[in-house]
Amino acid sequence: MKKRSIFRSLRTKMIVIIFFATLFSTMISFKLNEMILEAGVFPQEFSIFVNTVINLIFVTVIVALFTRRIIISPLKKLLYSIKKITEGELEIEIHKTSNDEIGQLTDAFILMKEFIRNLVQKVNETSEHINASAEKLTANTVETNHVSEQISAAIQSVAAGSEEQTKGMDFIVDSVAVVNNEIKDIAKNTEDMVKSTHNTVLKAKEGQAVVDNTVTQMSLIQNSVQESNDSIVLLQERSQEIGQFLNVITEIADQTNLLALNAAIEAARAGEAGKGFAVVAEEVRKLAEQSNQSAKQIAVLVSEIQKDTLSSVKTMKRVTEEVKDGINITNDTKEKFTIISESMLSMSQQMESILEAAHNISTNIVEVAGSVDQVSGIAKENSQNSMNVSEASQEQLAAMEEITSSTKSLAKIADDLVELTKTIHVEA
Repeated sequence: MKKRSIFRSLRTKMIVIIFFATLFSTMISFKLNEMILEAGVFPQEFSIFVNTVINLIFVTVIVALFTRRIIISPLKKLLYSIKKITEGELEIEIHKTSNDEIGQLTDAFILMKEFIRNLVQKVNETSEHINASAEKLTANTVETNHVSEQISAAIQSVAAGSEEQTKGMDFIVDSVAVVNNEIKDIAKNTEDMVKSTHNTVLKAKEGQAVVDNTVTQMSLIQNSVQESNDSIVLLQERSQEIGQFLNVITEIADQTNLLALNAAIEAARAGEAGKGFAVVAEEVRKLAEQSNQSAKQIAVLVSEIQKDTLSSVKTMKRVTEEVKDGINITNDTKEKFTIISESMLSMSQQMESILEAAHNISTNIVEVAGSVDQVSGIAKENSQNSMNVSEASQEQLAAMEEITSSTKSLAKIADDLVELTKTIHVEA
């Protein structure tokens, strides 16, 4: 770690300023004292009083002027930038004016501003649902009275400047604390979203597995329906063959009946000799008629079977088409589950990136808070030094009024990040 120069410390600068102011005022008062003593007009006590007054005036004015230049003025600029940032104007440029604690604080706030701006940009780019409005952050700073030519006015200016510095530090501390809390809320909400997204991905995978099982079952059903359809078609073909056989049997029965009738006629012509043959011919004719009737009944049954078979073929064809449609719909559902799963996985990865960025910002804000505490301590020390100067001037000149200071905490940031991003301007 590099050692920083002693002149980069506010405390060192103030000590040097007071030292040189005291040195110059001592030289001036010493020269003036010599002139008064040489003139011999005024007593020595008056010379001491004049020296004291001149020392106080000179030291007070010099300290007030340099305090305003190296502390109050940079702090006003920084507070103005912070006020703009708290109002959501992240595009504002923060310029570093020194390398002391105020410069370090400026560097810390520049880093914090960049981290916050990057986070806001990332949130706005990856999630359209995180676009809620936020309340503007407002803060009022109290300006001190101008340095007066009189001793009391000069000391009041120093005290007022120290008070303003202390209030500014309190504002910064409060702002950093609120921003840190907001970042922690972002991290917690994002972590919850990541968990929810993971659960959704698991559910989508489970749904996809169910759809895969459904596709398998539908395929089995399709195969079974196709086999049934093939069997019914085969049955229809066999029924048609049976019908053809029945036609042959009917023709044979008709032929046999006709032959039996001719045989009976011939037997009648033969007289007594043909009676036995006539009986046989009659029995053959009866059997032929019975065969013909049975064939007709069977033909009716076969016709009914063919009708039922044709209806079954049509039904099985319709069922086959419906099963195919079901498989297509199930495949579409499977593709949708795949798309949902991939989208949720991508969203989960984006949420994890936001969560990591929020943790990084929280760490950076803790470092900023350390710098703020350090500068706040210096500001309070300067305020105490100003009070000591005021008390010393009251004791020696009896013309100074006792200076009182009080600090008021400013309004804290109360809106969450979703509301804050609506008022934050990140484009330069």
